[in-house]
Parts: sequence; structure tokens; C-alpha cells
Amino acid sequence: MAVDFMVTLRVPRAELEEVRYLRKGRLNNVADEHFRERIGEFFRRYPYDEWYPLDQDEMEAYIKEYPDIRPFPWQEASKR
Repeated sequence: MAVDFMVTLRVPRAELEEVRYLRKGRLNNVADEHFRERIGEFFRRYPYDEWYPLDQDEMEAYIKEYPDIRPFPWQEASKR
């Protein structure tokens, strides 16, 4: 069995409780803690510059929407 965390579905609790009879088993305490930690690693948020990988043309378009950012040296439009 595998889990793809890139796809999330919202299921109302009432619907989950209605299908409890389909539950085949539970994780033991060690496996449960491991599973919770792995899910936590996936959903942690790390600070990063979302414009870091943009090239000059992409950066120009990005600055139009977010004018307060300062581009990295390789993203500044060359003076022609």
C-alpha cells in the first residue's frame, strides 16, 4: 500500500464514521508515530525565495505583480 501526499482529498467526518466497518486494522504505536512524523515532514513550510529560480524575462513579469522584491544579480535586466 502506498500514499501519494501530492493528492489530498477532503472527506467529511460523518462519511468516515459511516464506513468504519471497512477498517482492516490500525498501526501500532511506533508505526503511528513514524507515520505522523513523515506526514509532518511533507507539510512543513520552509522559508524560501520563490523568485530565486526565475530567469530575467520571468523576473520582469514577476516584478510587475510584486514590485517590492529585489532580484538577484543574474535576474537583473542587462542595460543595453
